[in-house]
Amino acid sequence: MLHLSSIHTGIRRHAVRRASLAVLTACSVAIGGWIVAARLGNARATARLNSAAERLDSLTDRAPADAGRRVAIAWGYAERLRLGLESPFRLIEAAGRDPRLTPDERRTVAWALLAHVMRGETHDIDAAALDAMGPLESGRSATGEQHLALIRHAVAKAANPRAAELAVRFAYTLAATERLIDPSAPMLVAEAAAMIGDGEIARREARDVVRSAHGMDLIEVVTRRRERRAFYVERPTLLAPPEELERTAIAMTPALLDSIRAMRPAVVADSSRDNDGRALVLAPRLYAAGASVPPVAALAVTVRRYMPMLRAHAPGLDHDALARARNTEMLVGVTRVRDDGVERQQRRSIGRLLLAAAVSMRSTAQEPVWFGSDLVPDALETASALGIRSITFDRDVPATWRPYYLQLLANGVRDLRRVLPSLRLDELHIRFRTTAPSDSALAMHDPRTRTLHLPMITAGGTISHEIAHDLDRRSAQQQGLAGYRSDIVARENSQPGAPGALGAPGVPRAAGRLAASLLALTEEVPASAREARPSAERPAEIFATGVDWFVASKLALKGISNGFLSGVQDELLTGHVVHPDRLRTSDRARSLLTALEGMTVVAPFASEDKIPSVQALLRWSLAGPVDRGAAAEILAGSYDAWLSAPLIGEASCGRYGDDRVTLVRLAAESRARGWLRARARWTPDSDRAPWARATLRQAPWSDRISEQRVAALQDYMLVSLASEETLPAGLAAYAKPLAERARCR
Repeated sequence: MLHLSSIHTGIRRHAVRRASLAVLTACSVAIGGWIVAARLGNARATARLNSAAERLDSLTDRAPADAGRRVAIAWGYAERLRLGLESPFRLIEAAGRDPRLTPDERRTVAWALLAHVMRGETHDIDAAALDAMGPLESGRSATGEQHLALIRHAVAKAANPRAAELAVRFAYTLAATERLIDPSAPMLVAEAAAMIGDGEIARREARDVVRSAHGMDLIEVVTRRRERRAFYVERPTLLAPPEELERTAIAMTPALLDSIRAMRPAVVADSSRDNDGRALVLAPRLYAAGASVPPVAALAVTVRRYMPMLRAHAPGLDHDALARARNTEMLVGVTRVRDDGVERQQRRSIGRLLLAAAVSMRSTAQEPVWFGSDLVPDALETASALGIRSITFDRDVPATWRPYYLQLLANGVRDLRRVLPSLRLDELHIRFRTTAPSDSALAMHDPRTRTLHLPMITAGGTISHEIAHDLDRRSAQQQGLAGYRSDIVARENSQPGAPGALGAPGVPRAAGRLAASLLALTEEVPASAREARPSAERPAEIFATGVDWFVASKLALKGISNGFLSGVQDELLTGHVVHPDRLRTSDRARSLLTALEGMTVVAPFASEDKIPSVQALLRWSLAGPVDRGAAAEILAGSYDAWLSAPLIGEASCGRYGDDRVTLVRLAAESRARGWLRARARWTPDSDRAPWARATLRQAPWSDRISEQRVAALQDYMLVSLASEETLPAGLAAYAKPLAERARCR
């Protein structure tokens, strides 16, 4: 019996093994077949995309005369994609729906655009835009081609191009601190890195669209992903960067900085791009077609800002037509000029305009595609749905544009309520108009009537700011006060017992906390800034700017960008409304949150504290006070009187936050090198000490002499950062221990 049982058990085991092997074989065959089928499907899709690109080229080259306007629009899609003037995937979706084209043309253009994205043929930058940034040698500067090559190499090899983009910013900021390059270079390079990063991310995501389509229409796949805000290239990643991304960026920074230090002016092939005659014919037609398209404030305001430079340095442009450009089609149509004999100076001016315009448009990347044939609730229905008292349009606002602005407003208010879920707008009037209420205002809040005046051409990106004014006004009304609560608190705080002042009779405790927070916001702005720009630094403006930043940064945590609410993209690219200098004080977050919570409900996710970003930490590290007398003595070789012993030991030099410690140390080193280079340049050649000659690489020199002073001055600057006498708060409280550990040896 035992023998028969063993035989039966062996048979069963053998059968199980055979069945398992058969299943594994079948699975392997199925997976192999699926892989082969997927590769064949990808190959067929790629071939169709390439064919569409060829048909688009043929369409723009040999179109019938009666299709000139449609051909210009099709060519405009390709040019806007090439220049990176809009999100590639938004352009693809728009081309697939554009009623100005025939059905066949829509499909051809949309598929051709996707083919160009897959090939990486987007976000083209004229290298002349980055000319004259330095480094300098014998009066010659490194060329824009050299800087673009460095940025492109860093982005292309990075696992996450956004990390490379951030690293490039750090490296060029430190290089400017070392006085290797022009002070304007970090902003220009940040714009270029953003464009190059967008192009690389879009290329990778386009390939994923094709791989994951599984037989679905590729344009439909793009549309569905955009509806979910699923494209990484369209997200404001650097406004709320993950810690891992920041760590990667810091690790990349030293090598990039060394590359800038080693950069020397070189003769490189000019990267100019010839204009074909067909494009010069199509450009005016595209400009005319774009005149019927609604304005985009980010672009219109950017063009206005660059007009003085272009009038001076770009004589080949039609300046009057450029001044009227208010969307990307009009911009492409007016900036396409003949290159024959054009000076590089003109190319540089036009290149910088196109670069700035493209960057400004990034805040609109997630904006839904809209055409005049789309159905949108009317003004009365939209006002009722949003809880707004009224929405009106001036009579001269084109009727065909009104649904577009209603859609933008509805989407903006819905996104704003993600952060401020109980926001009440029931007393608010909104008036869309064609002209600005004052010469300098992009938009305006009238506190008397509680009306938002929104000029169509400039108001986009101001809505968070203007609704913050309404919150401020509503808070004052609840206390029976006239004006904005933030202005009242600042004005009357010095008058004990005055309405709105801290500790005034009858003011509830919660209202007192609100007043204290508003006052703290105002006091955090340096007095010099308040004196230099009193109107821009009014307490009400400080509060509204803070709310603009707060809303944009909290939406970024959810991967959301809304260019109608705010033009803010990140801490450096702050958009066409907010100047970066207005956001330099990073300690204001807690005061702002307390003030907001005193006015309305803030969503729980938006109330959570977050450690300061590395971008804020770098600004703090580069802005610390330095005693000029002490620094001068260190440069002269008198170290002992000023330097403390380096920190040594596990207790003081723990490994927590090593990446941020590295960044603080790099910042102190760059400041030290900048001091040495400035003093060396200021010293007459005949009087230069050996360390000064070494700093300027004048023979004979010894790097050891200059490096000793760099190390000494770096350590002194770290000591200064870590030992300010003022009571640390906010960012300083967080960063001072990092400065201490940065001195570790």
